[in-house]
Amino acid sequence: MKHVERVAIMGAGNGGCAAAVDLVLRGYDVRLWGRSPSTIDPIKAGGGLGYEGVLGEGFVRIGLITNDAAEAVSGADAVLIMAPAQAHENITALVAPYLTPEQVFVAAPGQTLTLLPHTLRRLGHSHPVTCVSSTLPYICRKIDPARVKISRVSAKLRFAAFPGKNTEVLAERVRPLFPAIHPVPTVLDTLFLYTNAIHHPPAFLCNIGRMESTGGDYCHYYDGITPSVGKLIDQLDIERLAIATAYECRIDRLSEHFFQMGYTDEKGRAGGTAYDVFHNSEPNRWIKAPTSIDHRFFNEDIPFGLVPFSELARVAQVPTPVTDAVITLASSIAGKAYRDTGLNLEKMGVKDLTAREVRRLVEEGYL
Repeated sequence: MKHVERVAIMGAGNGGCAAAVDLVLRGYDVRLWGRSPSTIDPIKAGGGLGYEGVLGEGFVRIGLITNDAAEAVSGADAVLIMAPAQAHENITALVAPYLTPEQVFVAAPGQTLTLLPHTLRRLGHSHPVTCVSSTLPYICRKIDPARVKISRVSAKLRFAAFPGKNTEVLAERVRPLFPAIHPVPTVLDTLFLYTNAIHHPPAFLCNIGRMESTGGDYCHYYDGITPSVGKLIDQLDIERLAIATAYECRIDRLSEHFFQMGYTDEKGRAGGTAYDVFHNSEPNRWIKAPTSIDHRFFNEDIPFGLVPFSELARVAQVPTPVTDAVITLASSIAGKAYRDTGLNLEKMGVKDLTAREVRRLVEEGYL
């Protein structure tokens, strides 16, 4: 098993830049790819990234900064997609011609479930796809075009491969990159831990008027998640847990999950409610709200979170009235057909399968 030394990071947004800083600081040879020249050019101009936060403050030089996917992937030991979920399919199609069997291919966040292997199979590849947790390994924000603030590094990252029978082997290759990874049986287990889906959309939805009247001048998590908003998130959490159980996945409730990742403290865990979780979340405390409804809190977390939850719930005959209501309301406000554009059963490659057949697919890679 080849040791990972050279890493291609596909995506130069919040998560990609945080990963680039972290991995360079730990001695890896990093290639950073970004699709848009407006994103990558400021980083290229300075030769690297400035950073601040829990990893300290400083500047790291990056060996290769490019808009050329082939250049980034060629010779890399690991290829990491660190981008919003809606970009995963396109990035996968872009890098597929250059992937080799020796490379480990990682998607983070990993809520794209069977979409990426389905895309690779369609393109004639049988490369195993690994999914790192249901969220990025960092709480982070780019505060300038070439500077990132890293507020927290996750203390526990659920990790699975597609198919699940490859998880343990691939975990050994990926663990040096992300020491906090915690293997789980299948990518379904990482999907249902996509907790951004149950707290971003409802909190944003309930604060739309505030966001539009103030331009987002409030702290999204601390100010926006009041006790009543927290109750809505709690109901979505109950539905998420029920769907996961129907697919034989054992997952933690929101409060326990956030505590294990280091995103809330003991008081937030003990309180048990979403309100307790976020009012005791120091890493999220000062993060401002979005300034527009055209934001990943809707555009990513609904089509690649709530939509697959709802779709898989329907297959397993689990009622999800609150999940469905949030999808409907947000779709109406944003003017976007999230159910059609999101990760529905057809796009996941599981249309017409039963819940048990879906489980077998993610375990074995075939029916």
